Amino acid sequence: MARIVNDWRIDLMRAHPRLFEIVAEEPKHSFGYPLCEAGWRDVMERLCVRIEDALQDGETFQFVRIKQKFGVARFDWDGEVSDQTRLRILEAINLAVARSACSCEICGAEGRLYSNRGWLATRCAEHAAGDPVPVRPGYENVRFLRRTPGTANMYYARYDRATDTLTEVSPRPPHGEK
Repeated sequence: MARIVNDWRIDLMRAHPRLFEIVAEEPKHSFGYPLCEAGWRDVMERLCVRIEDALQDGETFQFVRIKQKFGVARFDWDGEVSDQTRLRILEAINLAVARSACSCEICGAEGRLYSNRGWLATRCAEHAAGDPVPVRPGYENVRFLRRTPGTANMYYARYDRATDTLTEVSPRPPHGEK
């Protein structure tokens, strides 16, 4: 009897065919196959919907690589898009990176960064391994993000998980803190 295996990653890729090119015989070997756990499925779904909404007629997009690195999601892609679409894709990716940085990769619950013998992972208290990575007070859920594709134009933004939004913040600590 054949064993049926459900893979949320392949389901995600099939649900968004404009963003993924699936190798029919070996979907797990396709470019863009998400190399992360099921807790980030919501992060991936939100990202895919935002990118599809950004794409104009005639524009192309394909994920090249999706992975976890240093405890957050990383995305590489290729395609032919307008400058306006490129900015919208970057905004979508910034939101996805920020959400992954505070969502348990295992279950999707609110989480934080842990270090386990140098391996960084975002986890909830239940799935945590290692020690929490210290965060400077006032900088909880603050990310250093790219404002313009392909440039060093960066900014700091605080991510609000409840509203799924980024708000630009000062790179300096609040008054009185060092």
